[in-house]
Amino acid sequence: MSAELDALAVVNQLRDLAADPMNRRAIVQDQGCLPGLILFLDHTNPQVVYSALLAIRYLAECRVNKEKLKGELGMMPSLQNVMQK
Repeated sequence: MSAELDALAVVNQLRDLAADPMNRRAIVQDQGCLPGLILFLDHTNPQVVYSALLAIRYLAECRVNKEKLKGELGMMPSLQNVMQK
């Protein structure tokens, strides 16, 4: 249970950071943030998945990030899995 709460806390923090337009480029350029968000898309807790989706949506609002997001390893298959659930 605490691992699930930890995941929710981390993804919520990333979501809150991504909500600020000033942080969006830095989050996508960071080596660990984007791969971590992609992993959260496959989480068993729907709240974690939802927060990860919101964070990714915020990041995609920055035009410069769109190509990087589309090309990130695992992004498209994970989004397809979410849509199928």
